[in-house]
Amino acid sequence: MSDSVGIGLLVALGALVMIVLALAVAALVAVRKYRLPLRGLVATLAGLAYVISPVDAVPEIPLGPIGLIDDITVIIATVVYLRGLIAARRGLDPAGIDPPGRAPHPMPRQPPPPRVSGRRRGAR
Repeated sequence: MSDSVGIGLLVALGALVMIVLALAVAALVAVRKYRLPLRGLVATLAGLAYVISPVDAVPEIPLGPIGLIDDITVIIATVVYLRGLIAARRGLDPAGIDPPGRAPHPMPRQPPPPRVSGRRRGAR
């Protein structure tokens, strides 16, 4: 029974390492592509350092897979923060709305309603 638990934890750890590596590569690509400020790089490295470090708010050893919740939360928070920086770099706020002071995109014009020819009922 202890072998299956050990194998399960090893698989979970391997998956976490693969996710961390993929996020590291994606973050570095985003930092270079969008020329994010230094705080974006610091946030990325701090998030990755927390996930890799053995010191956790919720430890994995006594709690098993439940202990990965804080690592996942840090990963999600870092991704959301970087997404906000990328949106700001593109000139949009996080909701995708143009900021004040910037000319809005023109709205497409709607055609006028069709005119009804002829007389109305009841008109004299």
